[in-house]
This record gives sequence, C-alpha cells and structure tokens, in this order.
Amino acid sequence: MAWFEINIKTSIMCIDAVSQLLYRTGANGVQILNPNDPDLLGNASGLWDFFEPENTTLDFEGAVVTAYLERDSIEGTVDTLKNKLEELTSFGLDPSPGIIETQIVFQENWENEWKKYFKPIRLGKKMVVKPSWETVESKTDEIVIEIDPGNAFGSGTHETTSLCIEMIEKYMRPSDHVLDVGCGSGILSIAAGLLGAKSILGVDIDPVAVKTARENIERNHLENISDIRQGDLLSVVDQPADLVVANIIAEIIIQLVDDIDSVIKSGGYFIASGIILQRLDSVLDKIQSSGLEVVETVKKGEWAVIVARKGL
Repeated sequence: MAWFEINIKTSIMCIDAVSQLLYRTGANGVQILNPNDPDLLGNASGLWDFFEPENTTLDFEGAVVTAYLERDSIEGTVDTLKNKLEELTSFGLDPSPGIIETQIVFQENWENEWKKYFKPIRLGKKMVVKPSWETVESKTDEIVIEIDPGNAFGSGTHETTSLCIEMIEKYMRPSDHVLDVGCGSGILSIAAGLLGAKSILGVDIDPVAVKTARENIERNHLENISDIRQGDLLSVVDQPADLVVANIIAEIIIQLVDDIDSVIKSGGYFIASGIILQRLDSVLDKIQSSGLEVVETVKKGEWAVIVARKGL
C-alpha cells in the first residue's frame, strides 16, 4: 500500500463538485488552492498570519483540489475521476482544464522520514535540544532536553521556539510556577522544568499534543512537577502563575491578553511568541492597553517575542 496525492485542476465553479468526487473515492478531506479566495486576497485579519504569496499562484485561471488516498494502485481511481469530470458538463458545469495529476508521496515508513532532518541543536545560553533517537556530547554546564515532537509543534528548530527558550532562561526564577499555553510537544515546559521551575502547567487544545507533551515530560523526568491538560486556552487553568509563556499566533495572543490578568501573579512575566513581524504592532498595542508593561521585544527572522510584566 502507498499514499497517493491527487491534484485536480479545475474551474472555480467546479470546486465543490470536484471535492465531492474526491470524497466519494474515499478521501477523508480535501485541500483547495484558490488564488481568488476572498479571504486570501484580502488577507483577512486573524485568518492569515503568514503565507508565501508565491505558493498561492497558479499558471491557469481556476483552482486545484487535492486529496490523499491510500491504494495499491491509483489507475482505476484516476479513470473513474476522469469519467466523472466529463459527466459534470451534463449538469451545466465546466470543469476545465480538468487535468488530473498524481504522485506517490508517502512510502511504507514515511512517518519516520522526517527524523533524519532533526538533529541536536543548541539554543539560548546553555540549552541543548536533542531528539530521543540521537546521542549528544554536552558540556558540563549545558542542559539537555530530550524530545520527540511526533505530530505536535515544537522541536526547537523554529525561531519562535528558540526565542521563547532564550526568554525563559532570562526571566524565569527557580521558584516560579510556570504556565505554558499551547504547549505543543512540551518543549517549553521541559525547558522551564530543567531550569528549576517549581511547578509547570501545560495546556493544549489538541489531544495529540497533550499525549506527546506528557510523553516528553516523562522522558525528561519532570512528571513530579508537571501537569499537562487538554483545554481551550485558559479554560482549564485554575490558579495564577509567576511566568506565563504562549508560543502560538498573533490573533490568539490578542484573545489571550483579555484574560491574562486572571492567570498571572502580580510582578509576573508574560512571554508571547509566534508573532509574525507584520502583526507585531497590533499585539504590542493590545498588551499595552491591558495594563501590562512591555519589558522587551526581540526579533529573529520574520518572527518576534514580547516579554511583558504585570504590576505589583
């Protein structure tokens, strides 16, 4: 068995019809690339923090509908789709150009292929992040985070994660209770724990992330001081923390700020990352209007982190 990617080039008017054809072949979902999508053209606030414009253009007038199917062979499926596309004309629909392209994208062990690109990296002043299947020689004063991100965000290679770790090193005190909002793989919770946090609460809406974070917490022997919960933002947080870190996206940070006062102690710090530079000013405005004092803003590549403090 192999995974096949099916791309159908069609007209805007046939996006829904083509999507239904792919669902009927057994696809669990479809991806639609429509350069004329109103939200994409308008870059609607809160919907698109970051995208590459060159990846949203086509060399024809229309759209591409993509699906992934697991099959021994794709020939019969393609023949069926071609016939069904032709039948759309009898309903007054024009599916042109009506081109079907396929390729094998996942081999039998595709889920492990990404591992060969994840190597140990050094972050901040003394943190080393290494995948669980690699070995690393660390210096005497270095702290090693062992992690397997699986399908959850957070391997340490992204600028937003490294920015957060640098700020945790700088602002966290060994006696701090830490809240990690949108914990993903748990990498920031682990960094805080290995740096001496008194307790850690990690929250994520994604059950896969929660499972992965718990496994990584155990892998780093921090289960005695850590609690990973599934929930929407702050809905499962029941006490304030000395340090709150959120590596998410700008729009969610803006929403989070409305309730940040309830989860951060007086004199506590808020580390907000995952902010694309184009949204930095709007996040800064929101944080400042909430009464928090912006202590520091650091940029790296196309991203930024904001450190703010709640007054005494």
